[in-house]
Amino acid sequence: MRKLPALAIVLFVSAGTCNPQDHKIRIFLTGNVSSAEVGRALDKHCPEVVLTIEQQRADYSLQAKNTGAGVARKPYKFTLFDATTDRVFSTETSRLDSAVKDVCAFVRNRKQ
Repeated sequence: MRKLPALAIVLFVSAGTCNPQDHKIRIFLTGNVSSAEVGRALDKHCPEVVLTIEQQRADYSLQAKNTGAGVARKPYKFTLFDATTDRVFSTETSRLDSAVKDVCAFVRNRKQ
């Protein structure tokens, strides 16, 4: 019978030392690139970043445009704004995946 209270104490103490889920960085998406495409790329390159449909809860707003220009002309133009609506980052790339990687790198560096 003495083992059960000791086990309960060990479980209680270890539960308190587990890392809580990290804070997700929320991005509100605007522009003509679909949230499915951007979300899939975010899942792949920076799972700590999620898209939200609630602009008030977002840490950033991302204007993601596909201009339809050819690959050589860098059709993807992404502009990231912070919560105070200031532009903090921009990128132009020929591939959606590369634009999302650039945004991920910026957000990670800013977080540190």
